[in-house]
Amino acid sequence: MAAGCCVLVDSGAYIDTNDSTNASTARTVTGTGNQIMVSLWPASPPIPSRLSVHGLLLHPGQVFFQEPKILCVADGLFVLRTAIGRSSPPFNITQRMSDYFVYQPASSTEGGPSLRLLAHPHPHLFGDDEVGVLPRGGGHHFTIAALSQTSYYKFVLYLFKSEDWCWTSKKVLVDSPRLPFPMPLPPDHVHGHFQHLTNSVITIGGSRGTIGWVDLWHGILLYDVLRDRNDDDDKIRLVPLPVRPGSHCGKALDCCPKPYRSIAVVGDCLKLVELEPFGDRLPGKDPETGGPKLRIDEWTLTTYSTKCNITGNPPEDWKIDFTVNASAIRIDTTMRSALVRCGMLRNSDEAAERKLQYLWTCQPVISLNDDEGTVVYLITRVKFRHPKAWLLALDMANNQVLAMAMIETERSTALSLNYVPCRISSPAT
Repeated sequence: MAAGCCVLVDSGAYIDTNDSTNASTARTVTGTGNQIMVSLWPASPPIPSRLSVHGLLLHPGQVFFQEPKILCVADGLFVLRTAIGRSSPPFNITQRMSDYFVYQPASSTEGGPSLRLLAHPHPHLFGDDEVGVLPRGGGHHFTIAALSQTSYYKFVLYLFKSEDWCWTSKKVLVDSPRLPFPMPLPPDHVHGHFQHLTNSVITIGGSRGTIGWVDLWHGILLYDVLRDRNDDDDKIRLVPLPVRPGSHCGKALDCCPKPYRSIAVVGDCLKLVELEPFGDRLPGKDPETGGPKLRIDEWTLTTYSTKCNITGNPPEDWKIDFTVNASAIRIDTTMRSALVRCGMLRNSDEAAERKLQYLWTCQPVISLNDDEGTVVYLITRVKFRHPKAWLLALDMANNQVLAMAMIETERSTALSLNYVPCRISSPAT
């Protein structure tokens, strides 16, 4: 794999029981003295890459009581959370019992992978989706930032700077939005009281080290983590996201946006992709999957973009780049044959070929390999909760399927599969 390439990493790291290693393997000890090692197993998209965690000489009776999780990644710098103990603690203290690590598959001039335990005690009052990382100094230093909401416009910002190697926290306010939400809200809807529900975190960077906490329906909260400590205007800025009135049958805000929206920083632009399915829920349960019986008639992909303007962008500053209907997507003869053979477009006992627009498709992700942000990866299944799933690479500019790969689904439900696009600085072989 070429240096600086983009990969799609499964956000749920794998527990390795085979003691497998490669050139990216790094070792360290946990807060309780257990030895662990982490390795990156890269692959060219749409084949997913994996991060594996292996416990070396765990203390007697101790196990991973939860799968390790990738909290965030930027420029080849991963922040991980692992949980090792004798038994699984109550859900509300799992994070308190966890260790947090920074992992680099390859350091820049130091020439090797590294795995470092973040200092204890660590705050445990933020969620996994609220953590971002800003690499600095060519990867030698970094700042980890987590933003947790306490009331309507008030947040607590937790910072970890590699120079100090300790956690700090402070209260911050959101600069009150001057624009109404871009679609009508029910009177009692949480967004009407500015309840920001962070779904993901993006690293914009720049001289001020901007990080954004994304509520995929509401907007992005931007904060400059490298701001001057004497700056009196120590506030978070809101960048609204476009929401089309009537989208998702007018019930967009009532559903989790993760299966339908994602955002990425591509060059000097923010890129948003939205998938909207059209169909109906049928009576009863599907006899094969045991899940809801859904009929999909069509799905549509739309990509938006705007400049990384750290002063805030009104929704109208987002422009639509492409809109693609699944029924109009082109599949060349070679690719179509492959999709039929693997079972996506036809089962062995079916005479007629399935159509792409009838498949359950979700979780669009924008490729970072493409400077224009025209390639989108999608998870698709024959039906909701079907055990077989594929990752498709779709060229939005040319309305064509480029590639596909079958993916593992045993560990995840229909909507919890999550692949994080990230750049890795050098090959790990």
